[in-house]
Amino acid sequence: MPRRPSNWVPNQPLTTSRLAWLAAQPELERRSSPWWAVPLRILAGVGVDRRMTRSASELGREARGEASSDKLASYAFPVDTVAGRLSPAEQVALRERGTLPDWFFDAVEDERKADRGARGNLPPYMR
Repeated sequence: MPRRPSNWVPNQPLTTSRLAWLAAQPELERRSSPWWAVPLRILAGVGVDRRMTRSASELGREARGEASSDKLASYAFPVDTVAGRLSPAEQVALRERGTLPDWFFDAVEDERKADRGARGNLPPYMR
C-alpha cells in the first residue's frame, strides 16, 4: 500500500474526490513516470562535453515532463469516480490520515483502462 503523504493536513475542508487526488498524487506520479526516462538520464550524464550533457538532460527533462503530465492527467477522472465508492469509514481515514484503501489504485487503473477503451483512439484534444 502506498504511504500517506508526508505533508498531509488532517480534516481539510475539501471534497472527498479532491482529498483522494491529493493523497493518491505521489503514487500516481510514480506510476505515470515513463519507463524511458531512466536511459535518458543515464545518457545525459555520459555526455562528451558540458554542452552535450546539458542539451541531452534538457531534452530528457522536457520529454519526460510532457509524457508524465499527460499520463498523470489521464488519472484525474478515474480518481474522481473511484473516490465516490469509498465507504464512510474509508472517507474518515482519508480525511484524518490521508490514507487510501488497498483496492483504490487497482480500481483507478481499471477505471482508466475502461475509459480509454470507451474513447477509442481519439487524439487527446478530442477526449
